[in-house]
Amino acid sequence: MSERDLEILRLLAAGNTLSQIAQKLGVAYKNVANTLSRIKESWAVGQTSDLIRIAVSRGLADLG
Repeated sequence: MSERDLEILRLLAAGNTLSQIAQKLGVAYKNVANTLSRIKESWAVGQTSDLIRIAVSRGLADLG
């Protein structure tokens, strides 16, 4: 997983929408959506909520 992938996951797990993530990173919405689809496929999860749950459980979210 690339640093960009991790950054997108961190932002998602912190509660940002895909549009917000795209804006913060200066990339297209579709780029963020495609990245998350690729991560979901590689982690064998079907829904974004599952992806968020895994990211939080792995300590990728700054919830403090």
